[in-house]
Amino acid sequence: MTYFRHIKYTFYSYSRWTLELDKIDMRYTNGGLVLLLVCSAVVLASCGKKDQSSSKKPDSQVVAIVNGDEITIHQVNNQMAQMGQLDKSQAKLASKQVLAALVEQQLLKQQALNAKLDIDPRVQQAIESSKDQFLAQAYLEQLMQKAPKPSSSEIDAFYKEHPELFENRRIYRLQELVVDVSKDKSAEAETNLKELKDINQIVKWIKDNNYVFTVNSNVKAAEQLPTTLLKKLQVLKDGEVLQVPTGNTLNVIQIAASQTSPITRTKATPIIEQYFLNLNKKSLAKKEMLALNEKAKIEFSGAFADMKKSDLEKPDSTKEAVGSQPVAEVKAEAKPSQKNAKPDTGSSAIDKGLSGL
Repeated sequence: MTYFRHIKYTFYSYSRWTLELDKIDMRYTNGGLVLLLVCSAVVLASCGKKDQSSSKKPDSQVVAIVNGDEITIHQVNNQMAQMGQLDKSQAKLASKQVLAALVEQQLLKQQALNAKLDIDPRVQQAIESSKDQFLAQAYLEQLMQKAPKPSSSEIDAFYKEHPELFENRRIYRLQELVVDVSKDKSAEAETNLKELKDINQIVKWIKDNNYVFTVNSNVKAAEQLPTTLLKKLQVLKDGEVLQVPTGNTLNVIQIAASQTSPITRTKATPIIEQYFLNLNKKSLAKKEMLALNEKAKIEFSGAFADMKKSDLEKPDSTKEAVGSQPVAEVKAEAKPSQKNAKPDTGSSAIDKGLSGL
């Protein structure tokens, strides 16, 4: 099976962009292949035949020549920059993989041009759409650079206000029972289970009353848990249980064991800085979009004739109180110090049960 990298951009509310690198099966239909070629080869490789009059690049910049077309180190570095921090051995392997993907992309681009796909109306439309996305992203990235960093006093205040994430940080080994309950029985199940403190008694009651349930277990650091759940867990001792109703299920969570693993103010600084920086970027993007919408003359027609300018405004997700969800925003870099248990980042049922609250 042959793959090539497809890069696409998704525009979220308040101009939030995410970059996704997908591996696409080459056994797609011809119509799908046309659009994939646009995104992965024609657009990104500056579609069109090579300009023979252009000056030759220095040999030190060229890392591969594919049927006369050059691939430069800048193209490799641009893709590498999207991978984040890598150690020396990882970077060496990744750079070879990136170059292999660029060679494959160039081969596909050449075949696309030979087949005159660059003048296909669908391809031209996709090219224009991709250009719009790239330009919009470029403007946002330039705007984000103006986002201010937090002051030392802001970092101090955040550190002190969230001991559960720093000074009193714990690594939790959690056992979870996800009980299926209907609306008419949820109150009954919740009331009866509140009276039981032992996890074995809880399991027995669930079985005796013929409730369907699943059992999950996981190890989570404090910063990997939603803040609302973390605040409830931090006051519990090992062995104690917590009930969390979630729609048609009742989650019974027990702290099977925990270990204290504090993060110092020094180590917490880059984590908190990034959290505030993310908030400031989001706020900056939102303000810019509101200002642009306010100044712009926007008219809707056709199937969307009933839309108004006010419909473009979305709920303000940036007004969350500081610390309302540091887990998702910060992605703390500190590593747990315990030897045997490590936080699991998999997608088990307990992840969905806890992180989705």
